[in-house]
Amino acid sequence: MNPSGDAQVPGAAPGPLAHIPLFARLDLDEQNALLASMTRRATPANEVVCWQGDPGDSLYIINTGSAVVTASNEKGEHMLLKILAPGEFFGEISLLDAGPRTATVRAAEPTELFVLGREEFHRFLRDRPDAAIHILAVMGERQRAATQTLRSVRNPNAIFDAARSSPWQHVSDFIAAIAASQWFTLFHMIWFGVWIAVNLVGTFGVLPKEWAWDPFPFGLLTMIVSLEAIFLSIFVLVSQNRQTEKDRLRTDLDYQINVRAQAQITDMARQLDRIEHELRALHAAQPQQP
Repeated sequence: MNPSGDAQVPGAAPGPLAHIPLFARLDLDEQNALLASMTRRATPANEVVCWQGDPGDSLYIINTGSAVVTASNEKGEHMLLKILAPGEFFGEISLLDAGPRTATVRAAEPTELFVLGREEFHRFLRDRPDAAIHILAVMGERQRAATQTLRSVRNPNAIFDAARSSPWQHVSDFIAAIAASQWFTLFHMIWFGVWIAVNLVGTFGVLPKEWAWDPFPFGLLTMIVSLEAIFLSIFVLVSQNRQTEKDRLRTDLDYQINVRAQAQITDMARQLDRIEHELRALHAAQPQQP
């Protein structure tokens, strides 16, 4: 019984499981022994094989028929991920960590599956420990690929800065940061104080009148400060606009996280309802004691 309908994995040994990356490096005898540990499961159309979030303890290989893989997105909607054809498989990670299912799989038509349980898989490894080396090699390659993918993930704000930054915006951020510092305030207090004091003293004749280059009401100082305020306002507005876009990005991320958490809570409630229904069915099936 060979469920394979796909091309073999490059570099794989020939055999009935050569199309499955997790088992592709096993030799022919090991693949046949593993295939003998599998059981058949007939699944009617539209029946759920596994629910997203359920504990996983089996690998499924489609022999005949097809299956639909769906998952809840951040809005709680079920999105179509893939349609599995004969020879394709799902649930291989559950053989190793027994973690929860990451998607819901439903038979699209009458489907026959080959099922490999976690206990049978562990028994196979105990009987053939050399096979574990090949499987660990494949898992190592996948882990390395996953690590490389994670390294390419960047902070959203860093991506925003790289995509939307320009010399003008960097200058605006720099000037706005300086204008918000305490040294900027102290400098202006000293500047205004010295300017006003020198011109007042020169105006009243304590110092030579040539020193009073801007007598009261200090028109030159007023013009300089007005121009400075205009340009500072422009730089601050540009910097605030960039910060507003960053804050909006952060708010959107927080919203997506909250919606995803709500979707997970909804899935948990659905699973609890299903468990309650099954418990009631088991209770109803038990014979009543006199």
